[in-house]
Amino acid sequence: MIKTAFIVNGKSKNKKRFARDLDRYRHQLAGEFTVVHTSQAGHALYLAKELANEDFTHLIAVGGDGTLHEVVNGVQRSKNPACAVGLLPGGTANDFAKTLDARWQFEELVRMINNQVSIPIHLGLITFNDGSQKHFVNIADLGLGVDVVRRVNRSRRWLGANFTFFKAIIISLLTYKNKAIRVKTRDWEWGGKINSFVMANGKYFGSGLCIAPAANPLHDNFSIVIIGDITIKDYLKHVGKLKKGQRLQHPAVTYKTADTLEITAEAQAALGTEADGEFIGYGSFRVTLAPQKLNFIQKMH
Repeated sequence: MIKTAFIVNGKSKNKKRFARDLDRYRHQLAGEFTVVHTSQAGHALYLAKELANEDFTHLIAVGGDGTLHEVVNGVQRSKNPACAVGLLPGGTANDFAKTLDARWQFEELVRMINNQVSIPIHLGLITFNDGSQKHFVNIADLGLGVDVVRRVNRSRRWLGANFTFFKAIIISLLTYKNKAIRVKTRDWEWGGKINSFVMANGKYFGSGLCIAPAANPLHDNFSIVIIGDITIKDYLKHVGKLKKGQRLQHPAVTYKTADTLEITAEAQAALGTEADGEFIGYGSFRVTLAPQKLNFIQKMH
């Protein structure tokens, strides 16, 4: 039997829109359903794990990349990792939604749930030296992106996502110092100072910047983008190309692919990592494709 749970970000500006849509389409939704709201950071992960363990067949993240990140990690930690996950994008940036064209289409989502439509997509799995693990569905990166995420998550976003991220990137570029890392994969190695090192399962981050135009969560590898010693001038010159999904032609930018990466740094305490817009930890780590794919509620395009 179909059992659906909507996990709504308690801070989402779309809560009223969700309530209106649910009231309109609730009688079309097959099986049982429930609605839960988050109250703090990490709550969606806990709720997703508990609901998946209670044999819910479909969990819908109503929020942005951070909410989806928590729901995915909750499902993967549960006894029911085959539970299908969907998205009603109502967050700050909604970057992963852009890769799979997952729009706020409530009636279409209901049809897909009723017909049990989903596609199996890859997840990234980060394993730190202490054994702790985190899954990511969109993008993980280290370097400048960690500073940007922290600034955005502390910011008041009343001027909108694009301005909030743009401001955070510029301020971070003024203060960030490039860090030396070493990367080892099955096929190649790389070492040097980085501004950003991006491991992309999806194409977009930073509120619509197409950092990895070749990334695809259906592919059996990550799209890797290595950004070395760049300046604010470089960023401002090329940001338009990122928004258009164009590869950057710059001597400090390298594009590669990999399915497994070992990443170390000279200063372990300074090596911070973010995934799906959430800071996840410090230190060296290993990145692989997760052994369990995610059943994402989406039609194959």
